[in-house]
Amino acid sequence: MARRETRTQERQRQLSEAASVRLPKDCDVIVVGGGASGLVAAIAAAEAGASVVVFESEAECGRRILATGNGRCNFANERLDPTRYNDPAFVGAVCGPTWLEDVLSFFHDSGMRWCSEEGLLYPLSLQAASVRNVLLARARAAGVVLAPARSVVHVSHPKDGPHPVEVSFSALFEDDEAPSTCRSRALVMAAGGKTALSLEGLGIRTSPRVPVLCPLACDESPLRVLDGRKVVARVKLFKDGQSECCWSDRGGVLFRDYGISGIVVFDLSRRAEKGDLVELDLVPDLPEAEILQIVDPSQSGSFVPGALDGVIDPTVAEVIERLARERWQLPQARRTMPKTDTEALVLLAKALPFRVVGPADVRQSQVTRGGITTDQLDPRTLSLRDHPWLFACGEALDVDADCGGFNLAWAWKSGMVAGAAAARSALS
Repeated sequence: MARRETRTQERQRQLSEAASVRLPKDCDVIVVGGGASGLVAAIAAAEAGASVVVFESEAECGRRILATGNGRCNFANERLDPTRYNDPAFVGAVCGPTWLEDVLSFFHDSGMRWCSEEGLLYPLSLQAASVRNVLLARARAAGVVLAPARSVVHVSHPKDGPHPVEVSFSALFEDDEAPSTCRSRALVMAAGGKTALSLEGLGIRTSPRVPVLCPLACDESPLRVLDGRKVVARVKLFKDGQSECCWSDRGGVLFRDYGISGIVVFDLSRRAEKGDLVELDLVPDLPEAEILQIVDPSQSGSFVPGALDGVIDPTVAEVIERLARERWQLPQARRTMPKTDTEALVLLAKALPFRVVGPADVRQSQVTRGGITTDQLDPRTLSLRDHPWLFACGEALDVDADCGGFNLAWAWKSGMVAGAAAARSALS
């Protein structure tokens, strides 16, 4: 049996394979970013007849796809809806009424099949590698030159010659004979992060990059002893100083020693800011009156110890019982101090409070908010109005959404639109 590669050996092999890729001096379309949207944009452009080169800073293209959906890749959602995004009008204009059909048709034609779990769509293999592999195979079949391990450091717009775009890049490997520039007739920006800085010299406006879809750090509190416990709760968000709930959803919440985590918290992280109040209803299916009857059937004002064990994780119940007796509340809590132990316990069970500090463990962030502001683009082509040779898609744009396949669905569709339009522009 062959021995499995070590990480060092794997990286050396990847860099060696990247170094073996010979780049043309010019092409029709350059795609910056070999992730989800970049690969689809490259495929769309190449299948429309354009010669395409993809630059990717990682040692291989599509690497981040492997980590999506805990390695299973929730690649779309049966209920795609622009209102799940931070810029619904723009997303709706780009994606149109056949959004889901277009995405599924693309993957069907790529040789992939899928299954649905409560509306979430996964590859039939339940392996994210299936999604990446069909994209890489289709790109290579279309003649796309995949150039990983090369970071774009500058994009310029030469005034002379037939190629209005020049890209300068640096490689992760040493090759003195390799070119460090490539020219094209059109460019698709499909990468976020530092790569977006290469556009600043062109006068393109970008919004700050911040991690979202990640855990939340919260103020120090006695609840930190619950680290590792899980509950299903209704999560409510109250903006700092406001008494009305501005967002609510239900899902699994994981207590951490720094705050809270879980898919519903990841969605919350797109909306919560420092100082906001979050309340967890630990028994969302039971009204306060029923909880009151369970914990204090005689209505004495003193609850029965352990009475919540039948409806809440007993470890969590034990902690909130103690806090109820101590009349614990967060500073500047929304509600007045309860008068009895029973009232305090019911309040904690139905509105366990956390004060948001900000994102926590940004390494777990699934997407990054920010990028090229959408008011500069034509939604029909995703071209920059002041730079008709420049197109953008995926995380390059200031577009993000909730968990559940929405961000990848945007990546696929925006990549299709930008890639096809870039090819038309380059070949016209």
